[in-house]
Amino acid sequence: MEKTKTSLLFSALLVVAPVLVQAARTQYISDDISLSLREGPSNDAGSLGIVHSGDAVTVLESRGSDSYARVRTADGREGWIAARYLSDRPAARDQLKQLQQQLDQAHQQLQATQRDLDTAKQQLARAQPALQLAADNDQLRTQLARREQADAQLEARYNAELARRRTLLVGAGLVGAGVLLGLVLPRLGRRRRRGDF
Repeated sequence: MEKTKTSLLFSALLVVAPVLVQAARTQYISDDISLSLREGPSNDAGSLGIVHSGDAVTVLESRGSDSYARVRTADGREGWIAARYLSDRPAARDQLKQLQQQLDQAHQQLQATQRDLDTAKQQLARAQPALQLAADNDQLRTQLARREQADAQLEARYNAELARRRTLLVGAGLVGAGVLLGLVLPRLGRRRRRGDF
């Protein structure tokens, strides 16, 4: 009989031990409740104070979700509460408050971005005439470059034509001088002959 009691006790310890050996982790008191923090794992145990919905507690030991859990509060008190009121997430109202703050921040950032966008649009509107002038200047520069190129081509043709005419004039002058010499030299030769006699 003693052996049976020992083996039953040992079996019970094997079943309960994994529950008791759980690692300490942070959990939260679930929504909109206040619980008594008790000295022991029962409703009859003495009260150590109150924990409220949203309070963070560290679970030190748990006897299952339908039983009690030994917890440590943020101010260092240790006691027992009903485990069914624990949750891995903060209370919904705390989550809502945090989400509302994030939404407010996002709204403020959106308004700041809209102001920046409006300012940029105004600056662009003020700069638009200058941008248009810059585009017009680019077009005029392109046209000027084309005209300068056309002028350079015309000047080159003019210079070539001028050089050709000079060559023709020099050639004509040489031909004329040759003809003139051809006419004058024979006469000069006759006069000398007559003067020699």
